[in-house]
Amino acid sequence: MPVTPLKLKFGKLIRDYLRNAEIYQNELADRMQVSGSAVSQMLHGKIILHQHHLKLICELLQLDRTRAFELQSMLAAIRTGEENLRSPFNDTMFSLRCERGLTLQQLSNLSGIPVAHLQVFENSFEAIPTLDEASKLAPILGCTPASLLQSAGVGGLSRQAIDQLTASGEAADNEVREALAAYHTERQVPLLDLFDLEAFDGDSINDFAKRANKVFELGDRDVPDDSVAIRASGRDLALGLPGTILMLVAKKRPLGYREFDLCWTNDQKFLLQELRQSKIKEFKMAGTRRPRKAEIVWRLPVLEMTIRPTKPDYSLVKR
Repeated sequence: MPVTPLKLKFGKLIRDYLRNAEIYQNELADRMQVSGSAVSQMLHGKIILHQHHLKLICELLQLDRTRAFELQSMLAAIRTGEENLRSPFNDTMFSLRCERGLTLQQLSNLSGIPVAHLQVFENSFEAIPTLDEASKLAPILGCTPASLLQSAGVGGLSRQAIDQLTASGEAADNEVREALAAYHTERQVPLLDLFDLEAFDGDSINDFAKRANKVFELGDRDVPDDSVAIRASGRDLALGLPGTILMLVAKKRPLGYREFDLCWTNDQKFLLQELRQSKIKEFKMAGTRRPRKAEIVWRLPVLEMTIRPTKPDYSLVKR
């Protein structure tokens, strides 16, 4: 597995945090319940970290939410193979700031939010502002707090949130309602990264997906509204594909849909299986193969799968 600049940056950042906290690598290995060699390889970009291990690292280092967001975004980009993963919130923050000719420092001075936090808001895919932060930024950027929260994938605001915004004087109640109306007209479903499902027990995907802080717009897709979007990479599913995969899954398979499932095995692997001619086989890009002998812990019906290959970088080709 190639060592990329992002993997090296990710590992160096964690090493710096460990050094500042005076925590040794063997202590981290004990907390993660892995070998010291595995920790060393992870910190030098040779192997990819699991999401639950990153959570343990953030807890051990007692990182604040912005630093945790940054590490989560980097890990998501590494695992999907997209080095420059950006969210609608990142783009909204950057474009609104540039439209007003503000530097990060000027926006920080006006809003009272540290520059480091603003940099995370513009560059970290996982970043989500709090209601207080959105209320401070919105008047400066010329939008409503609700629209900022929506761009970060936060679904409609609660009555309590609306009351807070109105009472603070940062936005009129009708402005919040206007932004909410635009949100509710879109067909959206929760969006999870594949490695989020490492904590899924197979009970109810819809209940599990309530923890998602991102959404996927269904548009005119003819799938049930209670579907859940799963983002993955070809590497994560052993498809031999350098690119991103988006799947729409459901708790139950509606009538007329293909016998195609996302599975989690007892040896902690994700795979795709399909039923062909009364036989279950593993799915791969070139066809199917016989399933491994690993036991299937849970399976989710896949209603739709979209594959987006990574564009080759022709600048690296020798001429």
